[in-house]
Amino acid sequence: MKRALCLTALVTLSIFTLSTNSQAAPPFSFSKQAEPELNWQSDLQAAHKVATAQNKPMLLVFGADWCHYCKKLERETLNSKELSTYVNQSFVPVHIDVDKEKKVAQILKVSGLPCTIVLSPNADLLGRIDGFHTASPFHKQLEAARVKHQVIQRASSTAQ
Repeated sequence: MKRALCLTALVTLSIFTLSTNSQAAPPFSFSKQAEPELNWQSDLQAAHKVATAQNKPMLLVFGADWCHYCKKLERETLNSKELSTYVNQSFVPVHIDVDKEKKVAQILKVSGLPCTIVLSPNADLLGRIDGFHTASPFHKQLEAARVKHQVIQRASSTAQ
């Protein structure tokens, strides 16, 4: 529990202190997408504001231009119509290029790519998906993280 609180504090601190230049180059693009597209955020702070306003978890997808399996994740998993619709409805998706956002990757202990991390708007760690997965197992892990978010929400609302 103490470790989880420490991680939550570190992530919260990184979200509020790391700034991404809004005039910077667009985030890495795994591949060209056909419709429907995910509503990607490229700025972690902006994504946090959206997640807080909409009370949705953030879906952080760590990757890099040079990463073969990152491109495969986008092309074969995230590009699925059903999964992209589900993600847009349930999460605030954020592309994070590990070559540009090394500090965020370090804080969240991203050691391999692709890496997907789900955080609540309060930076609670809800889930982690390491490596490439096809749409069905990826969806199951995202759904588990979404349910965990709902449980945390209910617990915090009853505690107040």
